[in-house]
Order: sequence, then structure tokens, then C-alpha cells
Amino acid sequence: MDYFAQILANGLLLGAIYALMAVAYTVVYGVVRLVNFAFGELFMLGAILTATLMMPSGTLFGFEVTLPGLPFWLAALLSLAAVAAIGALIERLAFRPLRTAPRLAPLISSIAVSTLLMNLTQMIWGAQQIPMPATTLSSSEPFQLPGGVFITAADLSVIVTMVVAMLSFHLFVNRSRMGRAMRATAESRLASLIVGIPADRIVTFTFAAGSAFAALAGILYAQSYGSVYASMGFVPGLKALTAAVLGGIGSIPGAALGGLILGLVEALGGGYIPGGSAYKDAISFAILVLLLLFRPEGMLGRPEMNETARGSLLGQEIGGGGKGLLAGIADKTAQIARVLRLTEMRVFLGLFAVASTIGIFAPSNYALQIMTMILIYGMLASGLNLIVGFAGLLDLGFVAFWAVGSYVTSIVFVLVLKNSYDVAPGDVWWLLYPMFIVGGCIAALFGILIGYPTLKLRGDYLAIMTLGFGEIVRVVVTNWIDLTRGPMGIRGIPSPSLFEYSLGEPRSLFFFALAMAAVLVVLVGRLVRSKTGRAWVAIREDEDAAEASGINTAGYKLLAYACSAAVGGVVGVFCAHMQRYIGPANFSLSENITLLLLIVIGGLGTIAGPFIGAALWVLFLQLSLSIPLVQSHPEIRYVFLGAVLVFLMLHRPQGVASRARPSLVRLP
Repeated sequence: MDYFAQILANGLLLGAIYALMAVAYTVVYGVVRLVNFAFGELFMLGAILTATLMMPSGTLFGFEVTLPGLPFWLAALLSLAAVAAIGALIERLAFRPLRTAPRLAPLISSIAVSTLLMNLTQMIWGAQQIPMPATTLSSSEPFQLPGGVFITAADLSVIVTMVVAMLSFHLFVNRSRMGRAMRATAESRLASLIVGIPADRIVTFTFAAGSAFAALAGILYAQSYGSVYASMGFVPGLKALTAAVLGGIGSIPGAALGGLILGLVEALGGGYIPGGSAYKDAISFAILVLLLLFRPEGMLGRPEMNETARGSLLGQEIGGGGKGLLAGIADKTAQIARVLRLTEMRVFLGLFAVASTIGIFAPSNYALQIMTMILIYGMLASGLNLIVGFAGLLDLGFVAFWAVGSYVTSIVFVLVLKNSYDVAPGDVWWLLYPMFIVGGCIAALFGILIGYPTLKLRGDYLAIMTLGFGEIVRVVVTNWIDLTRGPMGIRGIPSPSLFEYSLGEPRSLFFFALAMAAVLVVLVGRLVRSKTGRAWVAIREDEDAAEASGINTAGYKLLAYACSAAVGGVVGVFCAHMQRYIGPANFSLSENITLLLLIVIGGLGTIAGPFIGAALWVLFLQLSLSIPLVQSHPEIRYVFLGAVLVFLMLHRPQGVASRARPSLVRLP
């Protein structure tokens, strides 16, 4: 009984933190229908600013400096005010100009802000963990409650703060004038403007309030767990988003309920299920998937929250916002193509010839490896582009298909043939080529299995469910040691061979990847111009209209998942044999976000866009290493990436290549 009661107490503590942060997501989503992924970093900023203000001295930008050494309560209040101001500034600069932008633009902007804040913080404070200064509450001895439960004063303060903050904010929203204005703006921004409510100021206040809740959760988390660091908000941010969706995003009581349930489930799973502590993240996301499958709006949510606004995910060509440098470059490229009367296929044949020539005369193996990485990321982004750019389904779990292909071939070659049957990989070199088909087919099957439960979901809810699936796969491959070797990964994967010739040196691998990319471009080009491609674009532009016109939207969505997953699986097979090692770290959510950003940079819904985005990003990462500031602060590259992505979303959300080619598919 004591053990069970202690687990419940631990679950309530964790659930209280999730609940506080879930309020940040649910308040902002309820008003502007936006999942702000930057709240994880605002959670972190609240904690790290409080710790910094409490210390008498510390290290900033690599230099030892004198710090204020304030008491905890004053440092916390100043941090809450600072993070609330940062949240309001983010809304003003990164989100307000996107109110009428394509539906994907604000979400990408939030991811970009998240990337910018985390890496900027790492540049200022460093990547190491910083001890949270002790307070009267955190240094007090645990005391025993009835039932044999031990709890510290700091833990008790977390629960009390959560209850007081949630009740106060709930009363504020329902009883105050500002709260009524927030509810009116949430119902209809246009109607609120008509009756004289300053909607823009209300939205800014909502972002500030949500940011303050995220910061408060971070401060309490740091006080309970004793340290702060730049990436500390990533996992709690995902869990809080899960809690908000569980309870019903847009409902403050739902956020509290979802956070407490999630915390209790994690604690009970870790305490009673064998290996539960390793799989607790997977358990959380599995509950999310099951709930969304049977009740998409969450426990206390409203069904209309799962509805997506009519209109294209990508939007039409940008007008006034696109008259800058990027639009000018794209226009000139399109004009040159028209003057030369070049078809798209001729352009790709020309680029293939140029790439082959560069590969033949490349001056070093390093240059060949860089070009190979561009091709690999371009192919992976092309697979994601099928489902996001053409079908309009925001998939945040695509890396799961990449992982499936990589692990299938690695398990067959290393764990089965080599370790179990002592078969030399060189003797079965030919098996690699059927493994491309096997890996692609198994990944496609996973795509259908993951896609089927999402058929009832739209917009952000669909993205959250696919994110959950991707995280489940990552947790499983991390902890299923007997099959995947867990965090150690699988080593000794054989390089590609053709008869007795090894294809493992950089030049051979480059041409192997180039041949795969050429085949992929041809197949994708034919696919998106077919009846299937036209159906995908119809779903992307307006799913309701597509269904009304007789298109089997469910069937074509599943086909999009299968095709996208197959590409990820095939490329995953090649990646495993090229790197000769795979591990769970290769398939994180951050990799999925990187692939999404590549197709955003290059151009969603284009064939060339993924490769253009990959080339720009990989070349920037490499070329920037020669800059002294980047050498001393490598994180500044990702700060720059975040800033560029926000700029793209504000001025050209369709990507740099969207006007450089004619429309790929026209609706009848």
C-alpha cells in the first residue's frame, strides 16, 4: 500500500507540471488554433533564467560574469515577466503576420522559433547542465504523509501552485472582462472586431499568458529535479502537448485532467509494468493514439476543435509578401526556362549530367560525402513531400518508416545471417537488392497501419497523432535490445557490393545514391501527374470538396501514406549500408522536423524542392564551419536556420522554388 501511495504521489507531482504547461498549449490553441511548438523552449527559458538570476556568478557566452544572486521568489517573478514578454514578442513578429497565410506556415514558424530559441540558449549558457541553486523548499527534509507517503516541501509546492494557478486562470477566463474578450475572440475573431474587441491585443495577451504558464512549469520542474539545460524543454513539451490533447485542447479543465492522467499513467507504468520505466514514453503516446482513435476531440474537448479551416494547406502564389529577393530569383528562373523552352524532364537530365560530371572529377572524398548526404536527405525529403506537399497531410512520424527500412536490412544481414548463421555478408552481396523491395514493402505496410487511425483526424490533430506514432517506434527500437541492440545500435552492416566489386568507397556510394535519386525523381514525377496525383492535390486543396466530387479520400490518403513510407524504407536500407551503423539517435523527432524544413525551404509540392532544400541546408552547414564565430559557437548555424525559416514563412511560405516551375498538377 505504501509503494502504491508513493507512486501516486510521484505521478501527481509529474502530472501537475504537465498540466501547467498543457494550459499554455490549450489557451493559445483555443484562441488562434495554433500548436505552438516553441512552448517547450519557453518552459526551458523560465527555468534557466530563474537559475541564472539566483546565482552570484556564472558562465555566459563562455565568460565568467557576476550575476544578481536574487532570492528564489524574486528571480521567479522576473523570469515569468521576461518569458511572458518574449512570448508576446514572438506572437507579434512570427505569428501575427501569418494570420491569413497558408495553414502550414504558422506551424512551421513555431518550429523555427523553437529551433532558434533552443540553440540561442545553448550558445549563451552552453550545452552542459547547470545546477539549480538550492532554496528553502528544495533543501528541506522530506516529511511523511498519512499512508506512508514521503514528499518534500518543494514537491508539495508544485501541486499547490498548480491547483491555485489553474483555478485562478479558470476564474479569470470565465469571470473577468479580459477573459470574456478572450472567449469571444476564440469564437470568432471577425465578430469580436465588429463589436469593438481589440482582437490583436487579446491574442498577444493570450500568448503572453500561455508563455508565463510554460515558464512557471519550467521553474517548478527545475526546483524539483535540481538542474537546468538548453534542451530540457523538449520532452516535457511533447508530454504537455499530449496532455492537452488528451484532456481536450482548448479546455483548461481538460488540460488539468490530461496532465494529471498522463503523470499517473507514467508513474504507474514505470512502477508496475516490467520494463515500464523504459517504455513509459511509449505508453503515454499509445494512450494518446487510442484516445484520438475513438474520441478525436479529447476527454473534455469540443468536436469542432478537430475541424480544419477550408482552403489549401499551402495556399496560392503569394502576392505582396513575395515581391522580395526570393520571388525575384524564382521569377527570373521561370523566365529563363520559358525562353529556353525547357521541359522539367530535360532540366533534370541536365542536372543529372552535371552531377555525374562533378562526381567523376570531385577533388576529394569529403566533397563526395557531402554530395551523397545532399542526395540522401533530398530523397528522404521527397518521400515526406509526397504526403505533406502533394496530399496535404502533415506527417511528423515519417522517420519511423526510415527506421523500419534501416532496421529490417540490418537485422537480416548482421543479427540473423552473420551472428546466428555465420554467413559472411560478402557471400550474399546480392541480397541487398531484394532488401530494397522488402524494406520498402514493410515500411509501406507500416505506413498503412499508421495512416488508418488518422483518417478521422485533420490538421494539427493529425500531426500530433503521427508524432505519437513516430515516438512510439523510437522508444521501441531504443529499448527492444534483443532485436535492435537498443542504444548500442547495430554495427558491421556490409557496404553495397556488385558481384565481386565493393561499392563502399565514397565515389561509388555517390553514384549509387545518384542512380537512386534519378529513379525516384522519374517515379515521383509520373506518380504526381497521374490520376492518383491529381486526387492527392484535390485533397490537399480542399478535402471536403474532393470528397463531394466523388474522390475516395480515405483510400487515397492511405495510398499516400504507403507511397511515402515506401520511399522512406528504401532510402533507409541504403542509409544503413552506407553508414554501416544505425542507432535510435538517427531517427529522432528532430530529424523529422529537419526533413520537413527542407521541403519548406525548397518548395512544398514540387519535385525539385526537396533536393534544393537539402543542398542549401547541407552546404550551409559545411561552408559555415569556416567562419570563426561558428567555430566557437556551432549552435549559431541553427539560430540562423530558425531566423531564415521565420523569414520564409512571412514572405514566401511556399519555398524558394515554387515559382521556378509551372504547376505540376491542375485540377479538372
